[in-house]
Amino acid sequence: MRISIVGAGALGQVYGVRLAAQGDDVTFVVRPERVADVRPFVIEQVNSADRRDTLERPRLAADIPADADVVLVTVRFDQLAPGPGLGDVAPRAAGGRTVAELLRGGPAAPVVVLTPLLPPQRAGLEEAAQRGITPAMPSVSSYLDERGVVRYWIVGFTSTLIDEEGGAPAERPLLEELARRLTSADLPARLDPDVGAQNAATTTAFFPLIAAIDAGGGASALLDNEGVLGTALEATRECVALADRVGKVAPWTKLVTRAIGPFTLKPGVALARLLAPEALRFLDAHFGPKLHAQHLAMGAAILAMGREHGVGLPALERLMTLIEGRPGTR
Repeated sequence: MRISIVGAGALGQVYGVRLAAQGDDVTFVVRPERVADVRPFVIEQVNSADRRDTLERPRLAADIPADADVVLVTVRFDQLAPGPGLGDVAPRAAGGRTVAELLRGGPAAPVVVLTPLLPPQRAGLEEAAQRGITPAMPSVSSYLDERGVVRYWIVGFTSTLIDEEGGAPAERPLLEELARRLTSADLPARLDPDVGAQNAATTTAFFPLIAAIDAGGGASALLDNEGVLGTALEATRECVALADRVGKVAPWTKLVTRAIGPFTLKPGVALARLLAPEALRFLDAHFGPKLHAQHLAMGAAILAMGREHGVGLPALERLMTLIEGRPGTR
């Protein structure tokens, strides 16, 4: 299968290297100035006896190849499209083109977006790209470590979910083939109904807990900052209420959000520090300042959704003020 991946960050590398390792034809679509980069892509699975895969010569391109069978989008949320709360102009990649412009100029292949999408951003991307897209939910958590190696976990009880109703009916055979190829690459995947709504609801419900790591200066520091932690937990309750208006959250979401509190987080982090210290490094590396711009964009979008649905989010507003006051890195 010929697969183009827009974005070659941690998530894009995991999916691309795994697919390439089993013989699929994979092209990574990157910024023009990165096309000449000759460094290999190396990924290591943490929860599989440190499985390691290397793609010595990844194929990089500035445009989506005309013969692509399917396109996977793995960029950050703030790099996708404008929407309520985000302004009217989509962020442009180096070289002056947006993701939507790349898609609009690409082949008539299914576009599967692994980035979390909220309804206004999905609509904005489809309008700007002048084509329908298929939302998906990855089952991979990953980060780039100090060696330039992507370390990742595959969540064993979930699959990569691809919205069976997201694209045009004619695209379904290619989406089914993509799910088969991912599964054979040891990235279990399947088509499911209402993935777009589930993704939006789950993202909304969990956003305050994720963004609080940025607001608190890291996972461990967050636990010592009772003000930020309390605001994040209150904002989580608000966002769970909003999520119910957006769609059906993943089955385990409400159980987790209800169980999280100051008396469960601290013992949990202490246990993780002993048994899985890399998980804490992942939280700090993936949800800290690195994603500061994404937190700002996603928080603004969720606040706009709250106003649209008539759901008050005062605690989330306070949390966003805290995040805005922190410096971020891109």
